[in-house]
Amino acid sequence: MIKRKFLLTAIAILLCAPVPASALKVIESDQFYVYFPEGDEPLADRISQWCAPMARYLSEQGLPIRKPVHILLDEDFDQPGAITQLYPHREIRLPLRAPGALEDGYTESDPWRYFLFEGLCVLGISNERSGLPGGAYRLFGEIISPNTILPEWTIDGISHLMWERYTLKRSTDPVAEAIFNASPIPGLDQVSHHPEVWPGKLSYSIYGRPFVRWLYQQYGWDKILRFLQLHGSGVIPIEIDLKAKRAFGMTWNQLWQIFQAEHVPVVSAGKGVYMVGYWGDPYYYWNETGVYPGIVHTGSRSRYGHVDQNNWLWTSEYIAGASQIKIQRHGAWRLVTKKHVWDPGPGPVAVTRQGHTPELVIFAERQGSKLLDGFDETIPMELVIAGPPGVLQMSGPVMDESGRIAVAANTQGNWDIWVFDDQWLRVTNAPSIDIDPWWVDGKLIFSSNHSGRFQIHNPDFTPLTDAAVAAMLPRNGTYLYMDATGWRRGSVDFARIPDREERYLAIAVPDTKTPKSKDKSLWPNYIVPDYFFNLDEFQLGVSTRASDVSREYAWNAGFRIEPDDGEASWRLGYKAKTVSTRLTRYPFTSSPQRGVSVDEMRLEANIAWSPRKIEELSLSANWQRYDPRNGDSDEDQEWWASIGWKDQLGSVHTTMTLDLFNDASQSLYGEFLYWYGEKVNTILRIQGGKTWGDPKAGHNTFRIGGSTGEGYFTQRSSRLFPLRGFDSNIIEADQAVSGSLSVLWPLVRLQTGYKTLPLFLHNITLGTFIDAGIAGDQFGSEDVLISAGVELVTGIQMAWESKSHFSIGLAWPLRKPDDIEQEGPVLLLLIGRPL
Repeated sequence: MIKRKFLLTAIAILLCAPVPASALKVIESDQFYVYFPEGDEPLADRISQWCAPMARYLSEQGLPIRKPVHILLDEDFDQPGAITQLYPHREIRLPLRAPGALEDGYTESDPWRYFLFEGLCVLGISNERSGLPGGAYRLFGEIISPNTILPEWTIDGISHLMWERYTLKRSTDPVAEAIFNASPIPGLDQVSHHPEVWPGKLSYSIYGRPFVRWLYQQYGWDKILRFLQLHGSGVIPIEIDLKAKRAFGMTWNQLWQIFQAEHVPVVSAGKGVYMVGYWGDPYYYWNETGVYPGIVHTGSRSRYGHVDQNNWLWTSEYIAGASQIKIQRHGAWRLVTKKHVWDPGPGPVAVTRQGHTPELVIFAERQGSKLLDGFDETIPMELVIAGPPGVLQMSGPVMDESGRIAVAANTQGNWDIWVFDDQWLRVTNAPSIDIDPWWVDGKLIFSSNHSGRFQIHNPDFTPLTDAAVAAMLPRNGTYLYMDATGWRRGSVDFARIPDREERYLAIAVPDTKTPKSKDKSLWPNYIVPDYFFNLDEFQLGVSTRASDVSREYAWNAGFRIEPDDGEASWRLGYKAKTVSTRLTRYPFTSSPQRGVSVDEMRLEANIAWSPRKIEELSLSANWQRYDPRNGDSDEDQEWWASIGWKDQLGSVHTTMTLDLFNDASQSLYGEFLYWYGEKVNTILRIQGGKTWGDPKAGHNTFRIGGSTGEGYFTQRSSRLFPLRGFDSNIIEADQAVSGSLSVLWPLVRLQTGYKTLPLFLHNITLGTFIDAGIAGDQFGSEDVLISAGVELVTGIQMAWESKSHFSIGLAWPLRKPDDIEQEGPVLLLLIGRPL
């Protein structure tokens, strides 16, 4: 028996080993290993050829690169920039996606060359160590590198300076330069910690890069290298001011004050707004701190977005480095599971990629707000269009009423406007940055720095605005213009748009035609580890799923095994348009304090239908064979019919299920969920269920207790009502009701850092909740269970690393029946980003 358990556990562990989406290939040259997905050989070959000369240059400048170095073209990574790490090996991860408009590196003719140099330079800076850190490295390896613990503006600014010296040309971002020239240089604490005020997180690059360039002009490279050497030999890696004083004769703050004094900004009255993107009507704007009015939640958001006909705001965010679409309205939001899609715009259209090549996406017209139901958050893509030949990236697509799509596209660092109208048409071809296209009554306008500063133009570059600093992002009848304190909204003067036909655009509406589609395929292209864990169970397994491009046909499969007793569970499901089937085998165990214990192995089959015009409704027939695992009785079977209803209206979710069993019993379950919040988040959840006829434990009854992950196999989690502060399955009966109210209160908006101290405090939030429930043949006040809890949630950033969340709290069982055993309080602990 032990050998059997061991074998099954080993098989489960092997099955759970990560399986790559596609096999990686590798090119090696002089101990630089470049890994890449199939199909990206030309890009990988270029990268391999760049490594040696870049490393040789950095070594000549006093920043030698230790080898081997592993460089990965990461197909799961979109965010522009290089991710470097020293252990367990020296590695640089590069995004397959080229940067979008106004993202770092967007003016480079080959952004991957720029990102590679940045990554190698960071490795060189990190490898600069001596003294005790150097001795520790020789003895133990990569356990400490003081130069990795530096403010972002120092590492980024030095890397950018070295890039300019390597390429022998100044690398500038016209928008960052406009902000730098228009606004006063903030205090060093803002650039060290980039608080959430104008100009936001990018303060470190907008002001840090010119500051490091100024240092180089005043003191030369030897003094900057001397600072890196001093810091690399220091035993207190968070202290940087004394080392600056030894290298430059002044602390960083003193140097910064001199730098500030040499810059005279444009004077501006009033106060602008810090925003990344906006929508004109209804008025929304967003930045790294959240959406206003809307959900205040930190995230790296896209510049582009739009509000659909149902008043849902579509934006895209980088989630773990991958771009995903986020849709929200009135404090409610949904994150679309499809990755590598960004810049949603009217149409609805967006941008994606195939390998490193950009593509346009046109969403299925039928999808609309149905995407927000929360039950299938994949994106139905009606049409995928390859970008123009030679284009590195596309940004900000918008569709007009005739179906033409305008988009900004990057060719070797020069951004131009293109239009897709059954074929690609190039609208501009000037040495300028042309971005932010928009349609006005069938005519195209966009933002361009063709005249020296960004203004709104038409295709023959007639300026339609006269902004003193910059004018960008035309949207409906408005646009943004910049001053020294942020962005302000202006109104487009439509009378300035020339009233003439644009000869290079196909104005005629294209013929209506059936959208092109990729070949259907139902074979899965991935398999992922799968697991379940609570205090009573531990399961390991794998799962996969597949569908065609229309999402009309799909199937999924999953397998789990319990290492403790060797029990295997599996499921197989298939969907064809409005009909779906499922076959499942799984163990089911329940041991309530009040009720009958159940321990069974079940085989279950299901077929369901949902009418296309009433997708909220579902009808299903279900069959189950169950066999008690303790051998007390023989196997048996049952079948039942179900009528289900699932709907969402804004932040309100409703669910109802009626089960009709073959033994003449019936069960009715209902749920109401209300989630609302912008700054204060409120979640109300009410569940209830009742069975008529002969109750059968574990089959048509309801259970109440603590939280659980059950439901993947049973697909009937409605039979369990969770209560925080209580054990799971504490009471089982033929009727039950539970309710939960949770509120998250913002206590303090700190946004506080001090000069170069490596500690930045964000916000403190108080979370409060109360849960209550009752289950039994008859409801009585003495049978009510109540629990309540409180927790503190903080956002903290230490040593200039990424922001993280930490919450800690307690839950108390306040009231329970006399025969129920439950001790309290129960500790609640969460490290990471909360839901």
